[in-house]
Amino acid sequence: MSDTQKPAEDAAFEARVRRTAYFLWEQDGRPEGRHEDYYLRALEKHRRERTFDDWLADKPGGRADD
Repeated sequence: MSDTQKPAEDAAFEARVRRTAYFLWEQDGRPEGRHEDYYLRALEKHRRERTFDDWLADKPGGRADD
């Protein structure tokens, strides 16, 4: 497990990653043998988004104040 990975990623997060990976793969014309590349791209995208959302929630005036 890398340092950037959260210890437990729930099933909903995993499903979002898989849907995104499939969408990206379809957009690129369904290249054979690249499933892991698309999964890793989608995983990184969703982790960055989650990190940003967490940051926004923690800063003063962020979403946590809503």
